[in-house]
Amino acid sequence: MIKFFRKIRQKTLTENKFGKYLTYAIGEIILVVIGILIALQINNWNINKSNIKESKEFVTRLKAEVKSNIGFTQEEIEKKENQRRSSLAILKMVGEDITKLSSKTLDSLINISMANGNMEFKNGTLNEGLNTGKVALIKSDSLKTLLYGLPSLVEEVRIGEKYMNEDLNDYFYPFIYEHISFRQMDYEHTAHGKLIGPSKFSSHNNLNVLNILKFESLIDNIFYNSNIQIDNYKRLKTELENLYELIEEYD
Repeated sequence: MIKFFRKIRQKTLTENKFGKYLTYAIGEIILVVIGILIALQINNWNINKSNIKESKEFVTRLKAEVKSNIGFTQEEIEKKENQRRSSLAILKMVGEDITKLSSKTLDSLINISMANGNMEFKNGTLNEGLNTGKVALIKSDSLKTLLYGLPSLVEEVRIGEKYMNEDLNDYFYPFIYEHISFRQMDYEHTAHGKLIGPSKFSSHNNLNVLNILKFESLIDNIFYNSNIQIDNYKRLKTELENLYELIEEYD
């Protein structure tokens, strides 16, 4: 088409018909502009198509990651609730007549109360989306808002875990090693207990810690910190469940 206009333009020039030449020149320019616009539109369409495909693939992987994290969070809630129940049971034993209490029961409760660790949490897909801009490709504003806010909520949970682990490692464990016979605990509660036998400190009674103020304070800290972490985990789980629902709607 442009070649056709060019021939007409050359002919009008040789015939000295400037008006017609100008008309055809303008027509040629318009055709070029239209061609460029069409090419840009096709390119934009291809980019949008690619972005939509990439966004859907990302959201599919994100959905699986969020589902796993909901399960991990629920596991931690159950662990911390068990820890809270055990520490509360110990607090109720403090000050009681130890001759009426079971050392085996106390050992079991201490073993549960002293558990530490960090929640397993997968964030590879989310981090990829935040770092590469894939989250920005998502059309749902409410979904994007939750995704952008999730890392800070996870960080709050990690801070709580760090504080509780430090309290256990720096204060509770050293006290327990000094005042509790782990050999006796292992003898009574583990499968290999028969191999090691009971503690040779026959006069030692683990129940005696119930009359030590520091032990009461340490157990109270565990109870207090467990409550905080349960709230943190529940808040995170709720956010993850909301996120999962939005992802399902987006699919």
